[in-house]
Amino acid sequence: MAPMLGSWDGTGTAQPRSGSNAASSAPKRILYVDAYDSFSYNVVAILEETLNVKVTVMTIDSEWPNGNMNEFLRFYEAVVLGPGPGDPNLSKDVGVMRDIWNLPDSDLLPVFGICLGFQSLCLHHGVPIERLPYPLHGQVRQISTASTDVFEGLSAVEVTLYHSLYANASAPAESSASDCLDLLAWLSLDDGSAAKSQIPMAVRHRQKPFWGVQFHPESCKSQRDACRTLLRNWWRMVLGFNKIANRGGSGSLPDATISPHDHTSSFPDAAYEMLRWSASTSAFSAFRSLERSSLSVETISEALNQPGAPTVVFQSNGRHSIISVPSPGSWRLEYSVELQNLTLYQLHEKGQVAEGCLRVPQLWDALRYVMEMKKVHSGHSQVPFWGGFLGYFSYELSLACLPHPKGSPQSSYEHPTTNRAPPDTSAEDLPDVSLLWCERSIIVDNSTGNIIIQSTAEPDHRPAGWLDETLQLLQNHSNIPNEEDSDRSFLDSILREGKISYPEEGNYKEQIDACKAELEAGESYELCLSCETSINLPTPTTKNDRAVFPWKLYKRLKKYNPAAFSAFATLGNVKILSSSPESFLSWDRESTLEMKPMKGTVRKSPDMSMEKAKEILGSTKEMAENLMIADLIRHDLYGICGPGGVHVEKLLEVEDHGRVFSMITHVKGEVRPDRLGVAVRHMPQLKSPNMAVHGLTALQRCLPPGSMTGAPKERSCVHLKRIEARKRGIYSGVMGFLDLGGGGSFSVMIRMAFSCSVDNRDENCRQTWRIGAGGAITTLSTTEGEWDEMLTKLRTVCTVFTPTT
Repeated sequence: MAPMLGSWDGTGTAQPRSGSNAASSAPKRILYVDAYDSFSYNVVAILEETLNVKVTVMTIDSEWPNGNMNEFLRFYEAVVLGPGPGDPNLSKDVGVMRDIWNLPDSDLLPVFGICLGFQSLCLHHGVPIERLPYPLHGQVRQISTASTDVFEGLSAVEVTLYHSLYANASAPAESSASDCLDLLAWLSLDDGSAAKSQIPMAVRHRQKPFWGVQFHPESCKSQRDACRTLLRNWWRMVLGFNKIANRGGSGSLPDATISPHDHTSSFPDAAYEMLRWSASTSAFSAFRSLERSSLSVETISEALNQPGAPTVVFQSNGRHSIISVPSPGSWRLEYSVELQNLTLYQLHEKGQVAEGCLRVPQLWDALRYVMEMKKVHSGHSQVPFWGGFLGYFSYELSLACLPHPKGSPQSSYEHPTTNRAPPDTSAEDLPDVSLLWCERSIIVDNSTGNIIIQSTAEPDHRPAGWLDETLQLLQNHSNIPNEEDSDRSFLDSILREGKISYPEEGNYKEQIDACKAELEAGESYELCLSCETSINLPTPTTKNDRAVFPWKLYKRLKKYNPAAFSAFATLGNVKILSSSPESFLSWDRESTLEMKPMKGTVRKSPDMSMEKAKEILGSTKEMAENLMIADLIRHDLYGICGPGGVHVEKLLEVEDHGRVFSMITHVKGEVRPDRLGVAVRHMPQLKSPNMAVHGLTALQRCLPPGSMTGAPKERSCVHLKRIEARKRGIYSGVMGFLDLGGGGSFSVMIRMAFSCSVDNRDENCRQTWRIGAGGAITTLSTTEGEWDEMLTKLRTVCTVFTPTT
C-alpha cells in the first residue's frame, strides 16, 4: 500500500525502497487533464518553466490508453487537473477527472487541481459546490494562507480568480468525507452580511497526496514569484511522496500515446493544383522605388486597378499600405467550411472564371504547402509583403479551428454532411475564405511617402518590363483632383433610398441577460455578444457605377474613421469596407509572433480626455474584460511557442484609436522549431524553419479572435451561436496577408461593413450591406451600458451609410 500523506513530513528525506528507479537526467513527466479551457497552455508553461518537467496533455473526454488508467499513470510523477467551464457536478464537464479520485491506495500518485480541478477534488470528498453570491471573473484579490504545506513562506498572495462556483466548506456534509480536507488558503468575501464569508482558496487531503487551489496561479496578474514558490513547494512534496511510495515516472512514453485534438485527414490534392496555378511566381521579389511621393493610396489603386476587378487594399499597423495589382498569373480561391468546397478562379481582363471546384476537408495543409514551396528569398528589406495571398477568413471558418469535445454542437463544422449541392453563387452565399494570389503589388510607407513597386513574376523584372512601366506611370501621375463633392452627390443619391434595419433593443437586452445567466452558471468568464444591422440599398444603374460604389464608400469611411488596419476588398461578390483598429495576429520573417487584443472602449467627446478614459477603463469591470483576453492569448501563443517563449509587452494600457479610446494588451511569442508548444508538437509539417508555415499554424490555432468570443473560447462560442442565432460571416473574422517571404499580418474584422450581393442590374434589384457590433458581457455588465456601447461602435460605420444632405 502507498504511504498516506499524514505519515510523511514532506521533507523528502526518507530513503526509497529497494528496487526504485535510478535518477535520470531526462525531465520528469506530469500529466495535465485539459477541460477545454482557454488558459490550459499557460498552466502547462508555468509547470515546465518552473519545475523543469515535460507535460503531456489529455482532454477530459479522452479514453485511457489501452483502457488501463493505472498502468498509464505509472509513466507520470503527478497529475494536474486544469480549470475549465461548467460544473463539477456534471460528469461531462469533468470527464476523466473523476477517475483520478478513485485510484486504489496501491496506485496513488500526487494530484494538483486548479479551479474546476479543485472543485472536483472538494466535491468528491463531500464538500458541496454552489454558486457564489456574485461571480469573480478576471478579478485580482489578495488571499490569506495558513503559511504551511504548499504555502510555506507565503502568508498573503495576490491571485487572479475566474469562478462563479465555490466549495461551500461550511455546508453540512452528507458524510464525514469532508473531514479529510485541510484548508490551506481562503478569501474574505463581502456577501452583504455583517460578517464576511470565508471562501476556500486551497485545500489538501490529510492522508492522500491531493492538493487543489481555486485561483489561477498561471494568470499574468497573479503574483508570479509567489505562485512559482507554491508550485516548487508542491513539487518537492510530490517527489518526496514518490520516493517513499517507490513510484514515479518510468519508461519511455510515445508522443502519440494521447491522440491530439486534430481530426486527421489525408494531404489535400488541392495543394498541388494551387501550386500549378502559381507556376509563374519566382523565388525573389524585384522592385523599383519612388521616394517621398505625394501620391495617395487611393490614387495609386485607382490608377492600377479597374473598378470592380478583384482588388485588396490593406493597411498594416498604420504604416504600410499594400495594394494588389493584377497580373497574368493572378488567381484567387474561395472555400466553404460547411461544404468543404474549394473553388479556384482564373482572373482575366474581362472577368473571372471558375476553373476548378475541389473537395478539401481542411484548407490549412494546402496553404502551408504552397507557402513552403513558393517561398520568396529576397526582396525590399523594409516592406512586410513581397507577394502571396491577400484576403479574409470568416468567423465560421474560425469556429472550425477550435478543438471540440465529443458531442459538441460545434463539431458539425468539422464533419459536415457530404452529399450537399455546390453553393449557389448567385445568392448571398458568403465564402468562408477568399484569398487573392498576388504577384504584383504596391507598398506605400505612410510615414515617409516612399512607394515600392514590386513583382515576383520574372518577366516583370526585365528592362522596360512592368516594373519600369509602372514606375514611369507613377512618376508622371498626379493625385486625382478632389472629387469629394461629386462622390458625396453620387453616394447620397443611393443612400437616400436606403432602408436600415437596426437591432431591436428589447431583443438585444434579452440576449445580454441570457449571456449573464451562462456566466453565473460558470459556463464562461465573459461572452462577447454581437448583433447585426443590415442596410438595404438600390443597386446603381450602370455597370461602372455599380463597380465604383463600394470604393467610394470605403474612401468615405476611411476619411471619417482613420484606423491602423483600414482595408478594402472586392473578391467576387464579396465587398469589404473596414476601419478596424485592432490587430489580431502578425509575425515577422524570423521568429516573432505578436497579438494585440483590444477590450474596453470609450467614445471620444469634447469632455472625454485620455485621463478620464483611463479612469473609466481602469474599473474592475473593464480591467477584468481585458485581463481575461490577455490570459487567453497567452494560452494561444504558449500552445505554439512553448515554455519560455511568450512574454507580455504591454498589459491593460489605454490608447487613442481615432474616435474612441481603447484598452489594449500586447503579447509576443518566439517560435523555436526545436521547442514547439504542446498544441503543435505532434505536427510534422512544422519541422520547417519557414515562418510562413509557423505563422499559418499560429493563425489556425489562435482563431477565432478571443476578443470577439470570450473565454473559455469553445464553450463561449457554443453559447454565443445559440444566443445570437445567426452567422456572423466576415464580421469577427480576420483579414490580412500571407507573405511569401515568411511574414503575415491579420486584423480583427470590427468597425466594418460587408456585402455579398450579386453585381447585376435587374429591375428593382437591391444590395444588402451588413454591419456587426457588440461588446463583452461580464457579470458586472449593465443592460443599458452594453446597449450604449454597442451603439457607439455601430455608429462608427453606420454613419457613412447615412446621406450627408
